[in-house]
Amino acid sequence: MSTLGNGFTIKKLAVKNRIVLPPLTTNYGTEEGFITEKVTRFYKQRSKDVGLVIVEATAVLPNGRIVPGSLGLWDDSQIAGMAGLVKTIREGGALAVVQLNHAGSRCVPSENEIYGFSPSGIPFRPDVKPVIMSVAEIEKIVDDFGNAAVRAFEAGFDGVEIHGAHFYLISQFLSPLTNKRDDQYGGGAKGRATLALEIVRTLRKRLGQEYPIFFRLNAVERLEGGQVLEDALVIARSLADEGVDVLDVSLITHGGWKQVGNQKLIVGSSALSKDEPSGANVDLAATIKKKIGLPVIAVGKLGSGTAAVKAVSDKDIDMIAIGRQMICDPETARKMLDGNDDKIIPCEECLNCFATIGRGAPMACKVNRDLP
Repeated sequence: MSTLGNGFTIKKLAVKNRIVLPPLTTNYGTEEGFITEKVTRFYKQRSKDVGLVIVEATAVLPNGRIVPGSLGLWDDSQIAGMAGLVKTIREGGALAVVQLNHAGSRCVPSENEIYGFSPSGIPFRPDVKPVIMSVAEIEKIVDDFGNAAVRAFEAGFDGVEIHGAHFYLISQFLSPLTNKRDDQYGGGAKGRATLALEIVRTLRKRLGQEYPIFFRLNAVERLEGGQVLEDALVIARSLADEGVDVLDVSLITHGGWKQVGNQKLIVGSSALSKDEPSGANVDLAATIKKKIGLPVIAVGKLGSGTAAVKAVSDKDIDMIAIGRQMICDPETARKMLDGNDDKIIPCEECLNCFATIGRGAPMACKVNRDLP
């Protein structure tokens, strides 16, 4: 029977335990996508006891940033700072993976640019006009992901994660709610996965067969017309066939359409609400593991209590991610591994961390006033 403290192997990588720091957008970088002292300090405090750190959504293009201070790998000049971050994480004892992303029409608007890439022109922000991508633009974004992945490799990351969840660009292509295309990039679940599959194929070609590739996807999107589990299984099977090594399973917990002025926008959240129990997403991750056979990461209020232990020991979950709780108490992983849950400083689930970056401000926590 596996426990949180057991090691785990991903290809040639030996992960020391089953706890993952998931990609947490901090907005601590510069507007040019560079690492800052705040970024380094945040990860240094949280890489001591986890087995794996997935560095926050890192933009493959400057027009694909989630927040003004998103990290970037769109230029060679960003490699050195990322290499320093890898060194910091490894000195803490964890392996380092970086999440590559393009925010699509959820991007932060640039000074002279208010347009965002989109599969079908569905808006998410009142200040960003979604532009339906041409096939040529899609082909170029595939290459941009490939270039960013090579830079991640050169920076020394142990693997890369493709962000295909949370209604960013790849997720917008995957979801039937936001992808209404009638070309090879639309249609059923397999067709909507074409962009994701082309990106994975490109990364495999450029990084080789042994370099770990993670993929984050929504198991479900809990809003009318959103992706269902059956779609996710089709997508996950296709990703596995193309060479993805680990599935990082998330979801859209709630959302819908919102009227802002004369615009109708989609809003959606990946945070489980206060009334949902710890581990509410574990069964979805376990189903994907059982059906597809790849290692999975589960996420969702797993930072205290017995839910994390049961996920690994009873549900055959390979790794569990602890996000908001690690923002609140950077020592959470150590306390869980030592069986000292009673000493964990609990997250209040106030979502102040989400709210601050949503305003374009550096991430803040009401409980942990010492961030970053």
